[in-house]
Amino acid sequence: MNSALYGFWSIARKELLHIRRDPTTLIFALMIPLLQMTMFGFAIDYDVRHVRTVVVDMDRTHESRDYITGLHNTQYLDVTGMLDTPAQAEDAIRRGVARVAVIIPPDFGRLSGTPEKPQVGVLLDGSDSQVSAPARNAFQRPSAAGASAVDVRINTLYNPQGRTQVYTIPGLVGVILQLVTVSLTSLSLVRERESGTLEQLMVSPVGRLGLMLGKLFPYSLLAMLELLGVVAIGRIVFNVQIAGSLLLLTVLALPFILAALAMGLLISTLAQNQAQAQQLTTLTLLPSILLSGYIAPRETLPGILLLLSNVLPVTYFIQILRGIIVRGTGLMDLLPPVFYLTLITLVLITMATLRFRKST
Repeated sequence: MNSALYGFWSIARKELLHIRRDPTTLIFALMIPLLQMTMFGFAIDYDVRHVRTVVVDMDRTHESRDYITGLHNTQYLDVTGMLDTPAQAEDAIRRGVARVAVIIPPDFGRLSGTPEKPQVGVLLDGSDSQVSAPARNAFQRPSAAGASAVDVRINTLYNPQGRTQVYTIPGLVGVILQLVTVSLTSLSLVRERESGTLEQLMVSPVGRLGLMLGKLFPYSLLAMLELLGVVAIGRIVFNVQIAGSLLLLTVLALPFILAALAMGLLISTLAQNQAQAQQLTTLTLLPSILLSGYIAPRETLPGILLLLSNVLPVTYFIQILRGIIVRGTGLMDLLPPVFYLTLITLVLITMATLRFRKST
């Protein structure tokens, strides 16, 4: 027994000294779980409220305005726009501008308070089941003005069966791609530095920006193949059909892949060893899952976390994925997320290049 434990305290003391001599890793190990617990305790909230809603009020009477106010007072819906026709309302949902559309008929005021209830049409975005279910509750709550005296006809668009896979698979594609791409490049420069080959690259004629882009290119090709693979599995295994253009999805995936790879490259310039690179990569994983709209809608996020979600590449790629795969959205309607992804890519590559210059 004594021989089996011989050297225990010596090894333990050596490891404690190693931890003390590497305070950065110790800080990461202690602070990251505390930070994540605090952040995600606020982020995970399935009580969805303030869903973006557009209204087509073809009646424009005191009764219809009271009804709209009553829906807003439920706090489930936020009326963000007034439109003229039901076609415009459906187009707003297809483009992702709104999640709910309320269509008030021209005879709403005349039929209010009579035995013949006025019929109100409601369009729900079925591509996000976490939103469509709470939105239904807004039309059944007593606080909605005249809720019991209105015949609400709900029509769920893009996922009328309410299949969970239609909602989760497109988001899962984005999360998996970001995890793989960030992991691939986050260890790249660290391995070069630890093996001693980075110094050889630095004395070669290769420019810093050329080095960064050269490292991104082969991983971009690999990520494209990964994208086609996971989309094919989603279609074949889970029967999640692509309503839009697969070619458009492939093209618009490029800025996301470059942004995610650049994020990993920036991590690689910040980390001093592979353990730190892995910890920083883990730090980006949970925010990408919980703050991007993959698990819980971004409408539930408090202000500071909502701002943080805006700098995550996967936030915008999930919008593109659900737009093309579920709603069949075209290029013009996806220009905003493409613009932000391109901007994030340029910022991350610039930061990685400047940080690499400083660290070398």
